[in-house]
Amino acid sequence: MESNESKYTLIGLFASLLLLAFYVMVSSILGGLSFALSNFAQLWYWMVPLIIGFGVQIGMFFYARDEMHKKATAQAVASTGISTTSMIACCAHHLADIAPFLGITALGLFLIKYQSTLLLLGVLSNLLGIAYMASLITAKAPKANMKAVFYSLLVLSILVVSASYWYASKGSINFETITSNKNNVEFQVTPLSASEFQIAINTHSVALDFDLTKISALYDNIGNLYKPVKWEGSPPGSHHRSGTLKFPSVSGNAKSIKLVITDSAAREFSWNIK
Repeated sequence: MESNESKYTLIGLFASLLLLAFYVMVSSILGGLSFALSNFAQLWYWMVPLIIGFGVQIGMFFYARDEMHKKATAQAVASTGISTTSMIACCAHHLADIAPFLGITALGLFLIKYQSTLLLLGVLSNLLGIAYMASLITAKAPKANMKAVFYSLLVLSILVVSASYWYASKGSINFETITSNKNNVEFQVTPLSASEFQIAINTHSVALDFDLTKISALYDNIGNLYKPVKWEGSPPGSHHRSGTLKFPSVSGNAKSIKLVITDSAAREFSWNIK
């Protein structure tokens, strides 16, 4: 019995590591290893429970599947049907676990505004999946009670994700990504707020050895100048850099902002504040 439990624990652990490896691989391809690590460090409080929950579900799934196969000796047809149904449900459910990583990596800067919402969706989907697997495994628990738990979690998940989406959507700034391509260097800038900007820099021929805190400035339409306070991301060097450039809070009376970055060329990025 103990060896069987160890088997499912190892399966769950392997699944968690596989999901983590998937994130690191895709993130590194698109933004470099430093981006993958810095992004994970910034969102660890969502990513860690997502990865662990994914592994727990996979371990529970294989346990439930094996238990169903044991019962198949007496009810082969019925058991096979249940097992197949549960497998399909499990696989469909885990798309929600992988989707947050796709949102963070494959869509990258375009969905930067909704990273937390996507990760929250994945974490809540883990809870639903664990509740579903528990309903398959726990034979002694009344099915009505298990259904009540599952549907309560489902309703709660919908409410929480909807609230998170609304909170992310009500931001005061138009989160449009602006691209500047000059002197063989491409900048992609996406506002996270009026004072924080996600920046990706790519080139194939120039060393990106500048300090963004020294070559950047933020202006608003009422004449205020803001200097960067912090750069969280790739250090100077290489041909690919990414991270977040942070400024002091912008005046509440401002209606537009302009970010100016001067490396080998002067680059201006402007947004209206609603």
